[in-house]
Amino acid sequence: MATDTDLCNLSLLKLGGAGDQTTGVGLITDINGTDKISKQCKTLLPECRKRAISDLANIDCPFRETIKYADLGGEIADASLPEIGQYEYAFSIPADCLAMVAQINEDSLGNSVSPRIKYRYEIIANKNKNGRILLTNDLSNTDEDSAFIEYVIDIVNPAGFSQALKDCVVILLAAELWIVGKDEKLKQQLLIEYEQLVKPNAKRFNQSQGNNYEKPKPENYKGGRQ
Repeated sequence: MATDTDLCNLSLLKLGGAGDQTTGVGLITDINGTDKISKQCKTLLPECRKRAISDLANIDCPFRETIKYADLGGEIADASLPEIGQYEYAFSIPADCLAMVAQINEDSLGNSVSPRIKYRYEIIANKNKNGRILLTNDLSNTDEDSAFIEYVIDIVNPAGFSQALKDCVVILLAAELWIVGKDEKLKQQLLIEYEQLVKPNAKRFNQSQGNNYEKPKPENYKGGRQ
């Protein structure tokens, strides 16, 4: 079962280890350690994890373990809104929303006949600039009185990570820890590997975990080609 310390050590190994700064074997013993490398790992790991989760959500291929759905409830009162242009509705976004995936039709979620229906939306800052709100022209929950969204959250326990998410976090963390090996060129190589190999692999894996567009096979093929 993976731990934060395990992920950090995998990242350090991509850099050739952490040298003799900690145990002398190039690894850290605990992410909560007081040595320089452990402190750097503890600071950088959450940011790399959030980036990996957001990156895949932004291309509509979220890690399944990070997905949540929400009915956004009542509309925000006009007096509490910033300028929203021609949008008709505004709703508060859940506090745990790391990144939006889509506004969808709740009735199409899990429907074996219709594909997932998505709508146009926009995310802007709220009036007080201390949060975000969703603007839309469509009511998409079952009761047709609110918006229904798919979004991702930050999950902090690596025991629940898929291998694809672990791979993304490890390589992003390695790129941020480049200073350990004092090789900025290696950082760029790691980021290229992330964009061209690791992230596409994660996209394929995430797509394989659910198919919103699969059509049911007809039970009877009589009467010609389907």
